[in-house]
Amino acid sequence: MKPLAITTTILLILALLGAGWLFLNANITVEQVTVQATEAVVQQDYFDQIKTQLANSCFEGTVFNQSPLGESESYQFLTYNVRLKNAAFVTADMVEVQITPMEGDVVQIGSFAPKSLPRQSMGDIQATILTDANMHSVRELSVTYYIWGFPFITKTTSGR
Repeated sequence: MKPLAITTTILLILALLGAGWLFLNANITVEQVTVQATEAVVQQDYFDQIKTQLANSCFEGTVFNQSPLGESESYQFLTYNVRLKNAAFVTADMVEVQITPMEGDVVQIGSFAPKSLPRQSMGDIQATILTDANMHSVRELSVTYYIWGFPFITKTTSGR
């Protein structure tokens, strides 16, 4: 009976160490971030749609500035494409990018399709903000994700 107890105790310790190792190494790294700026005039219909949604308080996304929007010539869309690497042995669920706003940022357009990053893989995720036409694209990006139901955050700064 004593050898069985010792064997099961050793197996339990090994299982806990293995699970701990997997949990501590469950991380996503930001490999690359690219930014594309598009004048709001180029996407006039989309800008008008956002303007209408904000006026009717039915915008789906994050509102940074409650002031009414002016003319499209005064704004631009900044789209951040973030390449992520999942080095973990498990899938990362509910992956999203949140942009820390600066003065002049109006909204971050919502993305409602849940995104996952399979184990040992790379993938891209995008985030778009509407901002003042004269603003630079340097922003802090927070990538949040869940592994085994536990939340993780990776931050990076990007732009030009």
